[in-house]
Amino acid sequence: MNNTRRYPEKKNKRRRKAMNEKLPYRFEDENRRIIFDRHDLPQPWINYLSNGRMHAFVSQAGGGMCWWRTPQNYRVTRYRFYNMPIDSPGFYVYIRMKDGSLWSPSFRPCETKVDSRESAHCPGYSVFTAEKDGLRATLKLFMAMDSDTLCWDVTLENENTEEIECDVFAYVEFSQLDFLKEVNLGYYLKWNTDARYDAELDSIVYLYTSWMQVDTEKSPVVYFASDRTPDSYCCNRDLFCGNYRDERKPAGAEAGKLGNENMAGGEPCGALHSHMVIGGEQNEKIRYYLGVTPGALTDYKKARRVTKETLQSLRAPGGTDAQFEKVQKWWKEHLDIYQCIVPDADVMRQVNTWNPVQSVVTARYSRSISSSASGIRGIGFRDSAQDMLAQAYRKPEWAKEMLYLLASQQFEDGHVVHTFWPEEHKLPQDITRSDDHIWMTYLAYAIIAETGDISVLDEKIPFLDKDMQTPVAPASMWEHLMRGIEFTENHLGEHDLPLILFSDWNDHMGPFGRKGRGESVFVSQQHIYALRQLSEMAELRGDSGAVERFAGLIAKQEKALKDYAWDGRWYLRGLDDDANPVGSDSQDYAKIWVNTQSWMIIAGSGDKEKNVQAMDSVKEHLDTGMGLLINTPAFPTDPEAKDHKANGLPAGYSENGGIFCQANCWAIIAEALLGRGDIAWKYYKQLIPNEVIKRIGLEAYRGEAYAYSSTMLGPDNEQFGQACVSQVTGTAAWMDVAATQYLLGVRPVLKGLVIDPSIPSDWKEFRVSRIYRGCKLDIHAVNPAGVQHGVKEIRVDGVRLDENLITPELVEGKTRTEVEVILG
Repeated sequence: MNNTRRYPEKKNKRRRKAMNEKLPYRFEDENRRIIFDRHDLPQPWINYLSNGRMHAFVSQAGGGMCWWRTPQNYRVTRYRFYNMPIDSPGFYVYIRMKDGSLWSPSFRPCETKVDSRESAHCPGYSVFTAEKDGLRATLKLFMAMDSDTLCWDVTLENENTEEIECDVFAYVEFSQLDFLKEVNLGYYLKWNTDARYDAELDSIVYLYTSWMQVDTEKSPVVYFASDRTPDSYCCNRDLFCGNYRDERKPAGAEAGKLGNENMAGGEPCGALHSHMVIGGEQNEKIRYYLGVTPGALTDYKKARRVTKETLQSLRAPGGTDAQFEKVQKWWKEHLDIYQCIVPDADVMRQVNTWNPVQSVVTARYSRSISSSASGIRGIGFRDSAQDMLAQAYRKPEWAKEMLYLLASQQFEDGHVVHTFWPEEHKLPQDITRSDDHIWMTYLAYAIIAETGDISVLDEKIPFLDKDMQTPVAPASMWEHLMRGIEFTENHLGEHDLPLILFSDWNDHMGPFGRKGRGESVFVSQQHIYALRQLSEMAELRGDSGAVERFAGLIAKQEKALKDYAWDGRWYLRGLDDDANPVGSDSQDYAKIWVNTQSWMIIAGSGDKEKNVQAMDSVKEHLDTGMGLLINTPAFPTDPEAKDHKANGLPAGYSENGGIFCQANCWAIIAEALLGRGDIAWKYYKQLIPNEVIKRIGLEAYRGEAYAYSSTMLGPDNEQFGQACVSQVTGTAAWMDVAATQYLLGVRPVLKGLVIDPSIPSDWKEFRVSRIYRGCKLDIHAVNPAGVQHGVKEIRVDGVRLDENLITPELVEGKTRTEVEVILG
């Protein structure tokens, strides 16, 4: 098979052009921020603002949306995902000057030209600044930590010597809370909306009163208020914007005063107006608060009282500033768990800031909500099990909560749901996949490795009954994991490999097993890895019988892999219903798949010589120079093609010859385990979004420079290199794990912290700061021999260790420890 995966000539031209392109953003790493100098980017580049209950995202242009608890049931504001004008509405501030001109601190919504403009995303908050005719306006958005309130902090600075008189308007468009019902029945249900100014609260109050809501007890009061009593207000979107107009030049703001219109039925909004005079070389502040209080339909009196108390707290001197300080504190503590100093700014930026930020996003939202994902997906079982791997060493209690929630979605036979909606009161999706349940073992192991708390496995959690809603037969977490093992063992194929069932991790493996006989090499490798981790846990529990049994199950799988998985230069992906190989050089399409090459090494199985050959084949056939293809060549998708195994995916997209980024993470881990640091870091570096943009250009990549995407289009597609589905992707957690635990090599295991770096041979040294069991480890690794892997010597507080393992006893009772590592 010839390697034809690299750039065609016209893509090389695009790459050369990209090298001379001035990028519209820059990173300010010391302040953990990305700053935008231009805002008409190819797509919204978003930042998430959240306290864990109330959530929002906002783009570099000021578009965005807000929701409480779940974006399906409690969508506070609207957002257009696919329709023009894109990236709107959002959290809008309008400034009307005395001459009638209208402009905004953010790029959206006004199209008026200003003298200067920039915006910035930072962990937990975003800032928008514009200047026009000597008036500088700054809007800072963040989520209060102690109440479910999105805070808008607006500062107006007059740089002139003479006073400036202006009118300031703040605007949001309210949603009907229940997104799917709004899409389907919004024309009818909009008459169940009520928005009006409440003089006692000094706030606009919005209610959605439909009886069709999922949970009327939780249905919230929505408030939109300021720290100044407004001079006028409007609660009717159509009146604020005007007939056949939109947010870009609304009639109400253009007029300079609103009509004090309340609304009982229709298209609700919140618009507040304040007339302001800013003295020469002076500044003024005005704050806005968009928030919710539950109980609108069950105890409105109490909800109003709580809302009043919340607004009083935020309006009190220093009240809003205190909330912002708490946001910064939360993020500092979260990020400080793991920090590194390495000789590469792009790597350091990703590891220290943006990758852990994105990992929080996926931990909170699974694959549900972004500027392109509309929020209808719930919690993906395997998705969230993997997302929490990046939280297990930073927020193990959070990861444990998810572990127990996932276990409650397991049936008594050991299989699990694929997707579930705990907030939405919907039945889960039960399509039996061969891999879903296995990921739960990895999460349990990661939590115990970090905390040392083996009692995690003793927690009693009910199974899910066949009706998919009733909890039954509570059993220990350990028993849940055992049921998963039994399910796999009860669903082996003719060759003793696990059956594909509906599908495995690759959704599009399903067509190879539709008759119920197809088998998965990948799931066999995953099963082995889970059994190894379970064996360690069983040993810690003193269960020698389980250890012995797991060894026998591993041996059975390893024999099956040895007998049936090797294709000559790489490992097969599986066997189809008729026992034909999938992922073989003998096939016309999808000859080689990346996952089974990397996971043979991750599982600790296979012959080392073959494993090296398999990863060499990955490098030869799948490396595009900016990511590894998931398979190649892509299946044809034209209507006359005889083989429709692509499931309708176009060539070069996702699992049909695309650069599936999550699968790249496992290849990075595999190369690190092989000790081939140069290759591992090449794969890691070439997938950093900012690196891709520098290579092929902003317009070609399109996605955020700081957030990984699910997939990039492969060379079989005309739009080779374009990012698809950013932010909400399993790439985030796995890239975090790959970088922190395998490349930099500070990896928690049940016996302690393994120090096992795999680095580029030209690195002379690096440092890692890692908080472990309450102790801050300052790790300094030097590489005098220029090796890629291997620890020659390790000292903890000057004492040389016999192995590269820092046991909990070595840090017990300490708050800080010095670790010196010599590679060689």
